[in-house]
Amino acid sequence: MLTDQLHVDIDRNECIRTNFVQNGYFYILYYEASTSKSRKTGFDNNPLIYCAAPDEVSFNSFWGINLHYFTKDVQLYIIEQMQKQYNAFSEDTRIILDGKQLNNVYSNMAIGLRCYSRKNVFDCYRIKTQYVPKYLDLAGKFKITTAATVITDFNIAPGNKGF
Repeated sequence: MLTDQLHVDIDRNECIRTNFVQNGYFYILYYEASTSKSRKTGFDNNPLIYCAAPDEVSFNSFWGINLHYFTKDVQLYIIEQMQKQYNAFSEDTRIILDGKQLNNVYSNMAIGLRCYSRKNVFDCYRIKTQYVPKYLDLAGKFKITTAATVITDFNIAPGNKGF
């Protein structure tokens, strides 16, 4: 169960356990990558994502922005910009943003963009929008083959250190 993996109590008033991932909402997933490429370079086992869009090729996949791929400062900047530009986070609202709008929020948003297969999602909680800032404090659980991969791919990716 995801709560065991994260070692936190997910408040049922703040999150909703679901099997349905819909664009415009934030989610915490328990995810296990199946591709050999992901297993070689590493992946986040417990991503905190903003679901950006369904995949156009596969009905069983969706595109999400994994907020764990950004530094804490950038995460806060993204949340602040979504609030400022789209009045998000005041209540539990769905925030549907296209690629151009996501780029307006943060120009290097593509760093965190990943395609997720629904068959590899073993546990899923939708975070009620107004509580997303609280869940930014949950650290990702990266499965990486080497420490160098962590430094190169996740921490010093171009644009990840600044705005």
